[in-house]
Amino acid sequence: MPFQRPETIVCKVEVRNAETGTLADPATSMKLTITDPSGTKKVDNQSMPKDSVGKYHLDYTLPSDAKVGKWIVEYVATDGTRVTLERDDFLVEA
Repeated sequence: MPFQRPETIVCKVEVRNAETGTLADPATSMKLTITDPSGTKKVDNQSMPKDSVGKYHLDYTLPSDAKVGKWIVEYVATDGTRVTLERDDFLVEA
């Protein structure tokens, strides 16, 4: 579903234990980066608020001059020296 300016994008992610599949919190951090279609980072390595065990979200309101095209969202869970990256995207239309 495409978004339009100045809608708010709700970026949500769940973190699960790889062995048991149960929700789990990363030991160190859960962060987010949002990059526009030109490659400019609009949110860079921002900590995500925790909703409950293993569930995080961050609301991002598109600026009125947001670039049209595919935006990339990167979720980074850090647990000591282990880093897990998940990517998602959303489309902005004029």
